[in-house]
Amino acid sequence: MHVALRIRLILRLLVLLLALLPVALGVYINETSPAPTTARLAGRCSRYCETYGCPHATPVNSPAYFRLRPLFVATIQGLMKGGRGWYAAVNIAFYLGLIPLLLLGLTYGALRNMVLIRQFKALRRE
Repeated sequence: MHVALRIRLILRLLVLLLALLPVALGVYINETSPAPTTARLAGRCSRYCETYGCPHATPVNSPAYFRLRPLFVATIQGLMKGGRGWYAAVNIAFYLGLIPLLLLGLTYGALRNMVLIRQFKALRRE
């Protein structure tokens, strides 16, 4: 059994719209946020926090920060294995290429499987 062309096109459109949602959110955040800085700011996090660790974070107000910081450090060290010249290329390829393509493929597959399951249920009732 296969999914009809019309349904596949609708699923692909839905996946595309879902993929554009984070892009729209990113545009909104970039347009409304203050300019990035590497200086240490007392009132909010800046790129200083990313580079040197966040002085604003405490185990009480940011428990996830303390649990995920080792993973962040390990990710940066893994990306730096290729040297500073490859860091940006690997970062872009992995986070802007591989991960989104994987998520798009999984989303499309899940929606396609949902349609197939409904079709099988309809056949069983007949």
